[in-house]
Amino acid sequence: MMLFIKKYILLFLCLLTIGLSAQVKVDAGPYRKICPETSTTLGGNPTAKGGSGRYAYAWLPTNSLSNSTISNPIATPSVSTTYVVLVTDSANRETGRDTVTVYVYPYSINAGRDTTIKQGQTIILHGQAPGDSTVYWESQNGTMYNQNTLNPDIFSQIGGKDSLLLIATFPHGCVLYDNLVITVLPNNELYFFNSFSPNGDGANDSFFIGNLSLYPNNTLDIYNRYGQKVLTKNPYNNDWNGTYFGTELPSGTYFYILDTHDDNAGKYKGEVTIIR
Repeated sequence: MMLFIKKYILLFLCLLTIGLSAQVKVDAGPYRKICPETSTTLGGNPTAKGGSGRYAYAWLPTNSLSNSTISNPIATPSVSTTYVVLVTDSANRETGRDTVTVYVYPYSINAGRDTTIKQGQTIILHGQAPGDSTVYWESQNGTMYNQNTLNPDIFSQIGGKDSLLLIATFPHGCVLYDNLVITVLPNNELYFFNSFSPNGDGANDSFFIGNLSLYPNNTLDIYNRYGQKVLTKNPYNNDWNGTYFGTELPSGTYFYILDTHDDNAGKYKGEVTIIR
């Protein structure tokens, strides 16, 4: 009798082991966080085990996956997404399922719309990025001031297309890029900055005249409010930083006369303010 009971128990344990081994265990992988416009690989190592070892996979949703019918697809979601994987043992039709969520950091940037300017003209860009980002601009052909802000100044003395790139770096190591194109129309008109701040920061440190390089024989005279000449240069190359014989001039309004020595362009008069 005891021998019969032992045989029965052994048989039961054997059948239980076979039943357990026939179950398909599925691992969709751990919860993860990614940066926008990046990818991650789904699934575990392995994604399925148990059963016969011959599996068919079905991942949902499919639109952001490299292949929805393999064990470890590459996911590139644009927003946070929960994926479901259904695994079928092709031998005995046992099935299992699991889910995994991929969190996408909700960062976005915008460099702005493409625009058109005239050669020598300066404009202010209006980029958009969250406050916790660090931004920087790159220009293919133009000259930029305040490149590490969302609103830099840019001008170009070359006609044609200028491609600008806005780069934003976020916490967690995320980096996003956006670009715009400026069309620069050929133009020989002069553009006079009405102020400058010679503080040595590399931005707007000198009295600047757009397209001045088109008139290389020019002469510039600068006067203070008392009519005293504080500068005369021939040619002027956009390099006056508000000094008089090496001494810093005080903040205030000064008066310029630019002679292009070109019969068509003539002379220009105006005011420029030093801001310290």
